[in-house]
Amino acid sequence: MSEEHAVEAAAAPATAEAAPPELVEGPHPLEALVERWWADHFPGSVVARYTECWNYAHGAKEALKALLRQPRAIGDRAGTP
Repeated sequence: MSEEHAVEAAAAPATAEAAPPELVEGPHPLEALVERWWADHFPGSVVARYTECWNYAHGAKEALKALLRQPRAIGDRAGTP
C-alpha cells in the first residue's frame, strides 16, 4: 500500500465497521427458496404418507423460516444451543 493510500485509509471514518447491521422488515429472501424446496421435495414423498412425519418436517421448515426472520448480525450465534 502506498503512503498516499495509507493516509487516506487512516483518515477515513470507521463508520462502516462500527455501524450496527441494518434491520429489514418482512419475509427473509430465503423464505421463498425454502418454500420452493419444500414443494419440490415433500408433497407426494414418503414423508407425506405419514401424518406424524409430515407434521414434524413441516414444523422444522416453519422453524427454519422463523430463524431466518430473526434480526441478527452474520456470525452471531447467540441463542443457539
